[in-house]
Amino acid sequence: MSSDSVKQNLLKEARDDVYSWSTNDLTCQLAKHVMSVGYAKMKLFFKEFGHDSNDIIIIFGPDGSVTRNKTRFNEGVGYGCIVTTKEYIFPSLLHPNGCGLGLYRLKEIPSIKKIINRMNVLKKNGVPIGNQVGKWDVWKSNHFIDILKLDGIESGKLNQYENWLSSEYYVLIHSSQQTETQKLSYWNADEFIQVQTPFGQIEGLSGNSCSEYLKFFGKVESYSKEKRTSIANELFGEENVTCITNPTHQGYYQEGNYYVMRLGLYNTKTKSGEKNNPLFPMGFNGYSFIYLYEGIPNITKKHWTSNQFERATNKGHSDFLLKSNFLPHGGGYVLMYPYSAAKSFLLNGDIYFELYDAPMRSQMLIQNIEALEYGYRGPGEILPLVDRLQLGNRVARFVPVQVIKF
Repeated sequence: MSSDSVKQNLLKEARDDVYSWSTNDLTCQLAKHVMSVGYAKMKLFFKEFGHDSNDIIIIFGPDGSVTRNKTRFNEGVGYGCIVTTKEYIFPSLLHPNGCGLGLYRLKEIPSIKKIINRMNVLKKNGVPIGNQVGKWDVWKSNHFIDILKLDGIESGKLNQYENWLSSEYYVLIHSSQQTETQKLSYWNADEFIQVQTPFGQIEGLSGNSCSEYLKFFGKVESYSKEKRTSIANELFGEENVTCITNPTHQGYYQEGNYYVMRLGLYNTKTKSGEKNNPLFPMGFNGYSFIYLYEGIPNITKKHWTSNQFERATNKGHSDFLLKSNFLPHGGGYVLMYPYSAAKSFLLNGDIYFELYDAPMRSQMLIQNIEALEYGYRGPGEILPLVDRLQLGNRVARFVPVQVIKF
């Protein structure tokens, strides 16, 4: 069997082992092909040290998508997914960064002129966080500041949350840690174990290094939360700001016996935010409603397919999946093409992705993420799936008033 054939079989095995509760649109199909590369590398890493590769579980949530992060894409990692492992963690493959959405209640909104002047100060001097200074990153990627107007609280949640949602205006802030000194992906380079695979090198941490890394990540995550709150206070005035919730959707954690990397998905088993509210913001784009959900801490078996059930039983994944939760923080990216299917293939050792099945019968061959045109999925594409899968209970809806990318 040729080298390409062996590699193709490894990719197919990895792709077939992914669990998915997603839209399964073109973007998610491509994401599974991309993720099969990173999954295959992890499987080979486990086998190198005699560990069971069934101790790796990957789940795509409703917003399963490809990422615009060039490094992740090239290393074979999708988004809107949970990557779960025993024994080892893989920060340099998955790139956690403490990204999250902070939702704050406002007593009043300063003039846009004042906000711009205050943003210029933060852009020039950085964001004050205790004795540290954070890097201004609201311009970066899909980060933003969104001034919102409360559109309504769900009738069944009015008594429970009306005190928290008592103002007319709110602000949602999307950002990550962004400092020059906190290198989450590579941490202490000499502690990483390196393995060469047919798909490139993969690096992992084991034993006490995993525990130490997760402690480090916890500090950076706290820093990221404080940074979002500091941005709200600096721009809108601390006396005007109350934090409603401030959860992370991109981080590395230990959950039971597993190490879990969440790429765009909340852990709804933990109460989030400074005020311990189990509330999770969900945003889509600058012209869509913003939603606030309570998380439900598992996906029930009635939403499993027979194939998922059989695979989970055979691989010993049932207990973990029954305790899994994957409420998305948004809709994820969507590819702006008329194709409806994706596939991957190898030629001379290189991996190519092809988009196909379009009305004009054309096909698109890609290898580089920068060749792709993106949009964002809207709430109409994601919320029906979230509700059908019973991943959360809707609490409130907000109308965007002013979106700031600065």
